Amino acid sequence: MPVTVFLLSGIFPLVPGAGIYYCAYYFIQGNNALALSNGISTFKVAVALAIGITLVLCVPLPKRK
Repeated sequence: MPVTVFLLSGIFPLVPGAGIYYCAYYFIQGNNALALSNGISTFKVAVALAIGITLVLCVPLPKRK
């Protein structure tokens, strides 16, 4: 199986969907301070996930003989 099949199935549960939802919810409700707070924390989680995935994918695999 290709690596992408396992990578995508492992990443989908990590996506910070609740943070995005609450950011939009508080923004629509007019509570900009909470929307900004949730937006920043969600962005931090998304960046941390992206950096982690990038670091793992950059590790060279040993050559098979």
